[in-house]
Amino acid sequence: MDIKSILESKEYDFLRSNSLLKGRILFLTVGGSYAYGTNILGSDLDIRGVVLERETDSLGLTDFEQYVDTKTDTVIYSLKKFLKLARECNPNIIEMLYAKPEHYFYVSPVGKKLLENRDLFLTKRAAYSFGGYANAQLNRLENALARDKIPHYDTMVHINRSVINAAKSFETKYKLPPDAIKTYVGAWQAGDKEEILVDFRIESYPLAKLRGMIEEMTNVLRDYNNTVSHRNHKKDDIHLNKHMMHLIRLYLMCNEILDDKTVHTYRKEHDLLMDIRNGKYREEDGRIKDEFYQLLASLSTKCEDLKKETTLPDKIDDNKFNDLVLMLYKEARK
Repeated sequence: MDIKSILESKEYDFLRSNSLLKGRILFLTVGGSYAYGTNILGSDLDIRGVVLERETDSLGLTDFEQYVDTKTDTVIYSLKKFLKLARECNPNIIEMLYAKPEHYFYVSPVGKKLLENRDLFLTKRAAYSFGGYANAQLNRLENALARDKIPHYDTMVHINRSVINAAKSFETKYKLPPDAIKTYVGAWQAGDKEEILVDFRIESYPLAKLRGMIEEMTNVLRDYNNTVSHRNHKKDDIHLNKHMMHLIRLYLMCNEILDDKTVHTYRKEHDLLMDIRNGKYREEDGRIKDEFYQLLASLSTKCEDLKKETTLPDKIDDNKFNDLVLMLYKEARK
């Protein structure tokens, strides 16, 4: 597929004509299966990119965070939002920074400088951001296998695991003291079913920030309930295989970041990932083979070891980040 030619087609004219994008795009790349090398016939083409927002957006006078074209599955992030997510080591954003060279279909001079500084965004947060995404995939995997059969307590444990990962960034994001929030599974009152309980150990804290944290945690529960209520039996097998593949891919990428201080979005483990996607790790009756769980356990254990051994910084260098932001905007506004 000649993606660059497709981007020049009439269907993608909005990239050149929309007032929010015209002459402002910093770089364009591809996301999803084409980025990972796991695309098959019929796979969606997900174009991703970064655009310099208007000065009024930067100043907060107008509000533009991203441009979405649902018809073409295109998402273009404002530079402001992109940098915020990159600072948090968001997996979707990191993937955009580490695409194959030939998967950058347009790069402006400012976009080039952004890509040249991509290593700045790799920190120990990757263990929690990529790990959080992996646990979310694991939850989807287990939900798809036996939503009605998993014991209630185990379901709560799975959801709480995702809540804990979502909360890993709170200390920095919401300026919380250490151990300010603790979530666990238990019964609120005698005789109640187990649910996720929360302990807050904070005083004189802004209500707006507290609301933000609660929304992030409850979104995990909401997403689980939405997954259950929108179950599509006809697509279960296809979706299950994709969940399995993405779970392994996320661990592979996380471990590479922690170990090698770099990452490749287009995976060298292509054959393994495609075997998983094509159902090689499923029994004839639909059960997942033991070999898959052994692979998962091995990657998960390695991730835990690398968390302790990695020499990546705990968080991004604030001074270097600020210098980069100022340089990018100064160059872009010339």
